[in-house]
Amino acid sequence: MIPQAMPAAEPANTVLSVRNLSIDARGADGKPIHLVQDVSFDVFEHEVLGIVGESGSGKSLTMLAVLGLLGPGLKIVSGSIVLRGQELTSMAFADLQKVRGKAVSIIFQDPLTTLNPVLRIGEQIAEAIRLHNPNKSKAEVKARVIELLSLVGIPNPERRFSQFPNEFSGGMRQRVVIAMAMANEPDLLIADEPTTALDVTIQAQVMQVLAEVRARTGAAMVLITHDLGLVSEYADRLAVMYSGRIVEQAPGEELFSDAKHPYTAGLIASLPQIDHKVASLYSIPGFVPDPRKRPSGCPFHPRCAIGRDRPECSATDPALREITPVRDVACHFYEETPAWLGQQRQISAIPADAPEATKDDTEVVLKVSHLEKVFNIGGAAFRSHKLHALRDISFDLRSGKTLGIVGESGCGKSTLARVLLRLADASGGDVFLNGAPFFQLKGNALRQRRRDLQVVFQDPYSSLDPRMKIHDVIAEPMRIAGSYSAERVTQLLAHVGLPPEAGQRRSPEFSGGQRQRIAIARSLALNPDVLILDEAVSALDVSIQAQVINLLMKLQKEMGLTYVFISHDLSVVRHISDEVMVMYLGRVIEQGATEDVFDCPSHPYTRALLAAIPQIGGKSDTEGMIAKGDLPNPMNPPSGCTFRTRCPMAQPLCAEKEPPLVDHGHPGHEAACHFAQA
Repeated sequence: MIPQAMPAAEPANTVLSVRNLSIDARGADGKPIHLVQDVSFDVFEHEVLGIVGESGSGKSLTMLAVLGLLGPGLKIVSGSIVLRGQELTSMAFADLQKVRGKAVSIIFQDPLTTLNPVLRIGEQIAEAIRLHNPNKSKAEVKARVIELLSLVGIPNPERRFSQFPNEFSGGMRQRVVIAMAMANEPDLLIADEPTTALDVTIQAQVMQVLAEVRARTGAAMVLITHDLGLVSEYADRLAVMYSGRIVEQAPGEELFSDAKHPYTAGLIASLPQIDHKVASLYSIPGFVPDPRKRPSGCPFHPRCAIGRDRPECSATDPALREITPVRDVACHFYEETPAWLGQQRQISAIPADAPEATKDDTEVVLKVSHLEKVFNIGGAAFRSHKLHALRDISFDLRSGKTLGIVGESGCGKSTLARVLLRLADASGGDVFLNGAPFFQLKGNALRQRRRDLQVVFQDPYSSLDPRMKIHDVIAEPMRIAGSYSAERVTQLLAHVGLPPEAGQRRSPEFSGGQRQRIAIARSLALNPDVLILDEAVSALDVSIQAQVINLLMKLQKEMGLTYVFISHDLSVVRHISDEVMVMYLGRVIEQGATEDVFDCPSHPYTRALLAAIPQIGGKSDTEGMIAKGDLPNPMNPPSGCTFRTRCPMAQPLCAEKEPPLVDHGHPGHEAACHFAQA
């Protein structure tokens, strides 16, 4: 059934009005593939519309159509896009160029790919100004660029004007992209996953900058994201997309407190709890359907806890209809959703059983002692500068346990993983794997021992060779080790929830979550003792993330695996870890049992990380606790406590002496702070 057309919005305060937009691609057989179907929504002055949904739901594609940036082979087949009274679908290309960057601008996910690495920052922002203001003088353009850099909170804008993108941190680069997007004070700003690649503290800073800039310019915004906490805090209204359709629209607070569509409820139920650990996360079964093979009826019904076995859901596609003056939903049985979500919330409110106390004689699988890593960075006149990437890192990881490692980008998490894997040489310290010294091994002895230590990387798309069949991808380490078994490959696929026939397909045929399952299967091929998971779920949607986390915990229980879990998502770390290590500028500044660190954080930096996590249900009251600014230059760190330049508790003593890592509160709960809270 085709959804009914929404009535046109009142033009007085409407910035963008999209009506019954449909976008098709042409398949290999010449038949159209319906990517976006009859999407309708409005964006009003001064408001933020959040668009959420899993990858492949059509969020970004819809907004690219608004900008006239659809790729080759994609076509708007029906519908209307009106921006401030102008119909964009029939606008000539030359006229559309005048609109982009002037009336509407976009902030993309990755600032590294948005900015040209060989052009200075000032030149790139100036280009956006000159394109729409050709009569401005060079001095006027430069003055406007410096004003914009100051507006988005970049210090020393006059000096930064002449620097290149590689001289900026990730958060600062995203601020530059915001300055570029706001250069001509557009009526509408489209932010497409603007903080996905950023740490929670930098994410909070960037969103604050966006709010301040919008307040000064009056711009409306469309925020595209899969981070439900983020839209809960910053969006006024929400549109939930699934399989190319909007399935629910509502004011943000109302949607989160009383979700009506089962898909919306499933996304909310999939979120890990930051205040306690649960035995198992809820995850929506299955995956977003391929647009070429959509199920009959409601496209969500095969995954739906309410309509999975109901004939109405498999036979008829429900129209998006108004159920209150401010709410629309596309579901036959939406009245049943609140009760189902209430049950899931009751389940998630029950903490998991407390872990059994670890005995002192439990086997230590991985022992790290006073680990150091120093990089020699070349400087002017051949002088070498030392970058202390790791400083005095020590921990014991016991069999069957998970150590979570958290901290902002640049704190040394991934460097630690590389050193543990011997992909980079340590500058000092020792690592013992199953009681044997690991750093002293060479040649064949090292190759043999490396089987016990495997890794799963962040990006499932670049981890797998697209030319190889999945069977061969998983079998490759076994063939190298001389232990290939086709039966073992099939067994590994079964362990990660994939059928045997998946081995005959190639990685481009799988979704991101399925690819990460394959990467996990490959890492298990040689029966390792320790898995290092480096941001292994951060690139996944919330429901798929829940599936992979549940899988990791199931495998750990069944196979006795030991994990080093590196992540900047503290909610996930809370759920999966037994112990937590917080790093800052290459040093451990707090570590202990997960419950101790999360429930009673001793270090101001740990409290800042926790305060920066977006929360479902609106803004938290912890804004003053969030760390300000970026990480200091690691080649020229502050004296004394390296966190003092961002710490709200800093005292003169902090600049004079670096605090030692000592017990605070419970035994084994250590913090490196002169004024740590017990």
